Amino acid sequence: MDRRRTVIRQVSLLSLIGLGLVGIALFAPDAAPHPGPFFTVATQTTWHKLLDLPAAWASVKIILCSLGLFLVIESTGTVLSALKLKTLALLVFFLQVMPCVGLICGGYYFAKSLL
Repeated sequence: MDRRRTVIRQVSLLSLIGLGLVGIALFAPDAAPHPGPFFTVATQTTWHKLLDLPAAWASVKIILCSLGLFLVIESTGTVLSALKLKTLALLVFFLQVMPCVGLICGGYYFAKSLL
């Protein structure tokens, strides 16, 4: 019972951190002058403009959102694993590929916006 309580405490902490990062990414103000999704600003940047700060902020938001989703998926898989639902937990853990792709894309757009 003590192990289960420790797992629940760790999972709830991971979930709160993940939801906080997603909330920061979604509700932080955009640096772009026009309204719209924040990732369009990052994807429309070019290599010719040095220090494109609105695009850099949008790419940081992509990284924060991906990291938050990774933590939420991790905590969900841990709960399923603790409940002895191994097959479902494995399927949920495979969903972590998508936030990893988001981290790679966000890092690429961050480098592209600064260089």
